Amino acid sequence: MSNELRSKTVKAMGHLGLGGALGRVISLASTLVIARLLSPADYGLMAMAMVLIGFVNFFNEVGIGAAVVQKPKLETAEVNGCFVFSILASLLLCALTVLLSWPAASFFGNQQLQPIIAVLASAFVFGAVGTVPMAFLRREMNFKAVASINVLSVLFQSALSLVLAWSGMGAWALVAAFVAESVVQSIGAFWLTSWRPRGPVGMRAAFGLVSYGIHVTTSRVFWFVYSNSDKLIIGKLLGNRALGIYDMAISLATLPTSQVTTLATNVASPLFAKLQHDLPQLRAFILHITRGVAYVTYPALIGMLVVSRELVPVLLGEKWIEMLVPFGALCVMGLFKSVDPLLSQVLISTGHARRLSGYTLLCGVVMAASVVVGALADGLQGVSLVWMLVYPVLTLRLLRIIGQVTGLTFGEYYRTLLPVLAATAAMAAAVLLVREGLQAAGTPVLPALVAEVASGAIAYMLWIVQFDKRGLGEIRQVMIDMGIAEHKLARWPFNRAVSA
Repeated sequence: MSNELRSKTVKAMGHLGLGGALGRVISLASTLVIARLLSPADYGLMAMAMVLIGFVNFFNEVGIGAAVVQKPKLETAEVNGCFVFSILASLLLCALTVLLSWPAASFFGNQQLQPIIAVLASAFVFGAVGTVPMAFLRREMNFKAVASINVLSVLFQSALSLVLAWSGMGAWALVAAFVAESVVQSIGAFWLTSWRPRGPVGMRAAFGLVSYGIHVTTSRVFWFVYSNSDKLIIGKLLGNRALGIYDMAISLATLPTSQVTTLATNVASPLFAKLQHDLPQLRAFILHITRGVAYVTYPALIGMLVVSRELVPVLLGEKWIEMLVPFGALCVMGLFKSVDPLLSQVLISTGHARRLSGYTLLCGVVMAASVVVGALADGLQGVSLVWMLVYPVLTLRLLRIIGQVTGLTFGEYYRTLLPVLAATAAMAAAVLLVREGLQAAGTPVLPALVAEVASGAIAYMLWIVQFDKRGLGEIRQVMIDMGIAEHKLARWPFNRAVSA
């Protein structure tokens, strides 16, 4: 990967990363407080409603945002046409969702869902208004603005949900926060982008972007089916309390890593598009950013898994202890899911959205069937086992498609992750050893959790310094690209690094 591209990528990820980290801190703090104010049943109601809302939402922008980022040259008329089309589509989908709110509530056997779904549907219209402006911010790689919008929306959303939860509004605190986020995102995108819907409106000219966007949307819909079939089945068969526990497990398992994956995908999207005709550079960039994401997400996921017996009661309270099994399974599955979105983005950004649609359709069918079997066999534990065993097999098919498009081989891809896996395994072993000693000494839960986290972080860093000098070299180069003087990195541990 060229020095210019690497530097530009690091700076973009720096902007998004700083904003994302701040947003995650705010979100985590509010989630932990709200989890104590609300019940698992409240979270279960929201999760049930989001099955329908999340599905319909994929049709809301019809993939227009991804098409605007991917197309090399845009005409004023077609972009204006896309803007009008997205708003009209959102109004139609909002009305349709309100109509579907009654049968959805009947399906789950809970009439409280009907007004919740109807109110959540209003977010479609607010979100559609910001689709094109946000796409232009990403196309121009103005990720500083994107990060600012994200932080502001999380801050407003968290404050509103906390106030309403404290006031005893129950699940409605989560509903209001969801709608408020869409409003703030759209206002912020319009405020910070230079694009405005001026000039001719060409609905016919917009058809090319909408057509490509439909393929993107199709793949996302199929992805949603296999990602949310578990919630649909659990909500139907096991009730809203079990679904609330499972949904909280997903929220906690993805909280430290989803932002890293999201910011990497956002930055990679326009760069993949720029490199789509330079396959050697594209392959190098895929491996580079995949390894970078794994260096952060792998230790976070396995770290949460090995300290989960202390983590869950300390953060959420004893009433959430039933989530330990699904939480652990989702952490393991996260090793694949934290890096797979980059592969999907390769297909979207290089004009192969149709192939991604076929893959996600396969995943939708296989995962839905597997989740039904798992739920009937052993409830939450059965669904958890399905995610651990079936999802990793499906990722092999995605990697094969990527190889056909870019020439990337299985060996190249997995070799780039081996050093990260080794460091993560060393970290887990260190934490388990420390835990045994602390338990033998009768250490209270909170101090034990702090000691386990600290020992894991130290073990992970020391392993990289001692045994992964190439990884240390990449960290050093990132710090240089971020503006740190090279002579300041000439001492330990960076004097042990080798060039990547």
